[in-house]
Amino acid sequence: MASSNNVEIITDTDKCLPIVEHLSMFDFIALDAEGINLGKEGPLTLLQIGTVDDKVYLFDIASNKDLFWKGKLKDILQSKKLVKVIHACAGDSAALYHQFGIKLMNVFDTQVADLVISENKGRRLPPSLKLSDVCQKYSDNAQPLDQKYKLKVKWTNEDGELWARRPLTAEMIEYASNDVTALIPTVYHNQKRILEENKLLPEYKTRVEDEINYHIDETASQRKRTRVDGIVECILKDIGKKYKKDTKFLDITDEDDIYAIHHVRYDAEVVSPFIKQLKIESIKARLKELSDQLSTEGNSFIPKARSYGFLRAYQYLPDRDIQAEAKRLQKVLDTLLIAGMVHKYSLTTKINVIAPYEKDALQSIRPRSQHDSTINPVLLSLYWQKQEKDIDFEIERLQITGRGYNIPQGKYKWLKYKCSHNVPDEIQMKAQRHIANLDKTFGKGKYSA
Repeated sequence: MASSNNVEIITDTDKCLPIVEHLSMFDFIALDAEGINLGKEGPLTLLQIGTVDDKVYLFDIASNKDLFWKGKLKDILQSKKLVKVIHACAGDSAALYHQFGIKLMNVFDTQVADLVISENKGRRLPPSLKLSDVCQKYSDNAQPLDQKYKLKVKWTNEDGELWARRPLTAEMIEYASNDVTALIPTVYHNQKRILEENKLLPEYKTRVEDEINYHIDETASQRKRTRVDGIVECILKDIGKKYKKDTKFLDITDEDDIYAIHHVRYDAEVVSPFIKQLKIESIKARLKELSDQLSTEGNSFIPKARSYGFLRAYQYLPDRDIQAEAKRLQKVLDTLLIAGMVHKYSLTTKINVIAPYEKDALQSIRPRSQHDSTINPVLLSLYWQKQEKDIDFEIERLQITGRGYNIPQGKYKWLKYKCSHNVPDEIQMKAQRHIANLDKTFGKGKYSA
């Protein structure tokens, strides 16, 4: 972990230029980013770079976006010579590309490296390890990162827009510095050596490119899904031969088998009655795990998933016990998340900074008008922003697909309701324009959802 004396915060482009020149002289650097629900839309506000001599540079993007261009920080990120060592690069890559037009190049992803190494040792579907676990596996730097997670738990519950706050506090500086100091040199050197000794670099480089492009190029994300789906299908076939037909899901201990059962869709046509029964049991186990977490953590609940959309999907399965429990948990979860959003966010909060599971929870709100006084103003603001964003998505989809456009009947009714006087004017106008464009595309009144 870097000492405070070894951490430098950069906000000025003139100060940035010589630092970038200095960094470009290294063979490799460690890289990470912080932001508000960082990703394609969640804003990137801080970029951290660590060097092998234990120096950390925090580039304050929230204060000065010109650090990328006038400060030439972009040159480092797109350099084909300088290796950027990152853990789980997809989110950082998406933010850099979609928000700043910067394409990461020459990345060494420590999470992907661990996956490829684990597969070479016999795992078929190894888990994507968090940073502290990778550090513990390939070095002895896990302790500071455990503390980092504790701080993350605290901040997740208290301030949803923490990484937009300035000035940076001592805790924020420590948190931001720990990721990059942990990665180099030991983790990087050990993983690189193992990949080279086992002739895994070609496969590894292909996988890293797909990770960089996961939220940029649909072919990359589709390639990853196809690869995983193929492995899952093979494992499911083996499960049918490996276990007796009276085997219960909770009796299975092989992690690859467990993941494959979790991964396969309930309505997949390729599965046998035995696999379908195991899938039902796995869903019930998943619901119990979430129920236990909600009961234990209560108001301090920390979501483990980016989205809990599966709860809504489970409510349409034929198993009535699953339907009822999914509905109950959905209500409990929505209540907790809605209450948390009131404290975490403000009237100035933009919809792109809230987490996917929080956007899901907004669906539980049912305002009777645009100024419904029974609903907290912060929630109402976020709700209408979400509604407008959903309509924008439908408008763009019609423009792209033309006569191939289709939406479910329920969504079409939702669109018609948005044409009423009970919604904000901008949303009403967009909904009316979209209906008009549907009439123009399919013939007046002839569109059928």
